[in-house]
Amino acid sequence: MPELDKLASVINCLLILTLLVSCSDKTSAEDMDKETQSVSSWVATANMVGDAWIRDVVPNKYAEQTLKKAQEELRKQKEKIDKIKLSKDVSEHDKSVLLAEILQLANKTEEMSKAVAQKNRSLVQQKLGELAAEKQALNKLRKVAGQTNE
Repeated sequence: MPELDKLASVINCLLILTLLVSCSDKTSAEDMDKETQSVSSWVATANMVGDAWIRDVVPNKYAEQTLKKAQEELRKQKEKIDKIKLSKDVSEHDKSVLLAEILQLANKTEEMSKAVAQKNRSLVQQKLGELAAEKQALNKLRKVAGQTNE
């Protein structure tokens, strides 16, 4: 009887290992989608704050700090995505293009924060346009990768 218990334990371990391996393949695309959704959310935050600042609806310090926070969070998301182990449904090329796009978004957000600090509304307006173009590129990348679009 103890040998049957050992065999049952080994079978259970193998089943759990198989389940973990099969789930890890599926989570790569899901993790990428989750992180890119977070990127989209931070970009939307930067866009709303920049637009509100241009219309003089939010104080300079609030806009500057929020844009800095958005830039920091975009860089964190980039790092998280960089660490995601790729599965067969996400290519290395798609991942590197996505990472480059997120870096562009973070840079545009940082430039907006600096423009707010300089009280340069026309530069913030310009950066908002560039941010919108980068967000469209991000959405196209999400579609190509088979991820959902908001």
